[in-house]
Formats: sequence, C-alpha cells, structure tokens
Amino acid sequence: MKSLPVVALTAVLLLCGCGPRAITKGSHPFPAKTGIFTDASGKILFGFPDSEEPYRLAFLDFAWCPACQSAWEAVMEASTTAAPGSVRIYRILFDRETLFTESGEIETAPLRAASRPGTEFRGNEGNVTVTTLTAIPAAFRKEFRVSHAPLLLLLSREGEVKRRWQGYSTNLKEEISAELSKIAPYRSSPPT
Repeated sequence: MKSLPVVALTAVLLLCGCGPRAITKGSHPFPAKTGIFTDASGKILFGFPDSEEPYRLAFLDFAWCPACQSAWEAVMEASTTAAPGSVRIYRILFDRETLFTESGEIETAPLRAASRPGTEFRGNEGNVTVTTLTAIPAAFRKEFRVSHAPLLLLLSREGEVKRRWQGYSTNLKEEISAELSKIAPYRSSPPT
C-alpha cells in the first residue's frame, strides 16, 4: 500500500506536465504565459497581434535551418491561392541559436547566416498579409518544445492548431494550397 502515494504523485506529474509543451494539432499555444515575440517596434508580445482574418498561418523560421528558405518560398507560392481576407501569415524569425558547451548552454548569433529575402511581403494583390515577428528564443524555448525546423502551423481565429507541418518536402506548396482551399475556397479560379 505504500506505493499508492507514489503512483498518485506520478499520475499528477504526468497530467500537469513538466517543462516546455509541444505544439500539437488541437492545442491552443498562443497567447503564451510569458512574452515570446517582439514586433518591429520592439514591443514584447505573448501571442500574435490581432487581425481580422479567420485563420492564421504561423511559420517558424530559423536562421540556421537551410530548409526554412525553401519552406518560406512554398508558403509564399501557396498564399497566392488563398481567398481574399481568409488568412494572415505570421513569419516568426529566430535570430539566435543555442550552442552546447562544457560550461553550459550559450545563446549566440547563428553560425551560418541565412539570407531572408521577402521578410515583408504582400502577395496575391493584397489578399494575404504577412506580419513578421521575432521570437525571444529563451522564452519561447522555455514555453514550447520545437524539435524540428521548419515548423508551420495553421490556426483558427480562436488559436486552435488545425494543421501542423514539420520539416520541408517538395509537395509542401500543394499541401498548404489544399488546406487553404478547404478553409476558404475561391468562388472562382485564383488569380494567375
């Protein structure tokens, strides 16, 4: 009977969760408990700035990630198929990386500087707007566990993760386009 309290304590710890949480389909990650982003003015944000669009497409872009540039291009190409006013893209830039040394973890500028063309973009003749934010790496890492990059999230207006893409594949543009057409299909054909 002495093991009953140990089992109960273990169950409570598992239910409460320790450490950073994963961003999974069906979760509501934003707003976070602490400030995890900064906007262009340097203001600290707990989540995304409000927008009128019913969906948000969040792209976590890491400077040290070679595949992030290809994934970003796929997002931009897929955005041309979005219906006007249906989705806002949030590009989250991570401009630091963690180095593991004998003395501990150190946050530093990326070893490989990635080019980031198109940080500000208004595509599809104004149908899709991109808002660029910068992640506060230590705070973001404390709040969320991200094990692979790039990471792309489709969220509802209420903040629920509806779809999650991890990594880059050659058919990412088609997958994003298909998902965008489900949430707000064009009434006619998309612009060419």
